[in-house]
Amino acid sequence: MSRRTNSTPRLLSSAVLVVGLSLSWSLPNVAFAAPPELPAEQPSTAPAAEPAPVAVQPQPQPQPQPQPGWEQPATQPQPQPYAEPQPYGQPPPPQYQPMPQPQPLPPKGPNPNRGLGLTIAGFSIFGVTYLITAVAATAMIDSGSPEVGRSLLIPVAGPFIAAGKQSYATVGFGLAFTGIIQLAGVGMGVGGAVMLGNSRRKARLSADGGGLKLQF
Repeated sequence: MSRRTNSTPRLLSSAVLVVGLSLSWSLPNVAFAAPPELPAEQPSTAPAAEPAPVAVQPQPQPQPQPQPGWEQPATQPQPQPYAEPQPYGQPPPPQYQPMPQPQPLPPKGPNPNRGLGLTIAGFSIFGVTYLITAVAATAMIDSGSPEVGRSLLIPVAGPFIAAGKQSYATVGFGLAFTGIIQLAGVGMGVGGAVMLGNSRRKARLSADGGGLKLQF
């Protein structure tokens, strides 16, 4: 044990000495080492021809950014110029035409159909009344009163003749009234026919300047 303890410090001192000698030899070599050699210069060549200058367009300037919190005012549209309206021509004043004078109505000529209505009405009354009387007369002849029946078949005067042969006043009055109606119808028809003939004759004769005026 004593031998091992005595040899240990010797080994440590030997190791330290070896390390120190190695460091002392390495540091001077590093300090006095030659600098690295630079690469040899390449022979210079002639400068190449410079290219023609190219026109560079100026880049647009950036728009200023709006400050935060402020709104950029909107651009107002410019009002378009408008053409002044052309003056309109004044319309001519209205011209008033004189009112036409009413033309006098031509004189009316005679009515060629005057009396036609009276003629139709009169003969219609007489025809209806005589038809009723004739039917009653035939019935009386068949019932055993031939004298009264034959009298009623006579127009206008027959009812008056039959009324004179009746013993009853009521029957006589009815027959007489029938005769009056027949007489009135015949009178109206004859009078209307006369008036109609005269009016048409006057219409044919009312000529003016070679013309014939007929009004209906």
